[in-house]
Amino acid sequence: MLQPPRPGKKLLCLDIDYTLIDHRSTVERPWEMARPHLLDFLEQAYAHYDIAIWSATSMKWVELKMREMGVLSHPGFKVSFMLDARAMITCHTARYGAKECKPLAFIWRNDVFGGAYHERNTIMFDDLRRNFVMNPQQGLKVRPFRNCHRNRATDDELLKLGAYLRAIAEL
Repeated sequence: MLQPPRPGKKLLCLDIDYTLIDHRSTVERPWEMARPHLLDFLEQAYAHYDIAIWSATSMKWVELKMREMGVLSHPGFKVSFMLDARAMITCHTARYGAKECKPLAFIWRNDVFGGAYHERNTIMFDDLRRNFVMNPQQGLKVRPFRNCHRNRATDDELLKLGAYLRAIAEL
């Protein structure tokens, strides 16, 4: 928990790997693996949403990646909280078999957040549909960001997602 919930704000829950960054890229400087428009997207989203980061890696890597991307120190927005693989559970589905997923109920039922977030004010963006198999109405699968050197000039996914978030902000 980095910031308490802001009254009246919805929750935007974001995956890291292949959603916000190309973590397998071989780059000279860490911030080069960030998806285009990342910081602008987060700043615009922050007007209507508290921002949560949820990754299937350990908190050590979550913090390192977000720090190196400038996400934790940006003056235009604040990350409310970050979750790692320890908050995930194993789900068994016919389509995917046994896979780890991100149950948003972990957030909704957690007393730390004081009931601020629930199924009517939470949206999750992830490049893997299986991560929101337990809450499909709150999940939006995004196009994976891979091969950042080749795709940086044409990737406009965060611009589109930002417009979408603004469009649904009052719903």
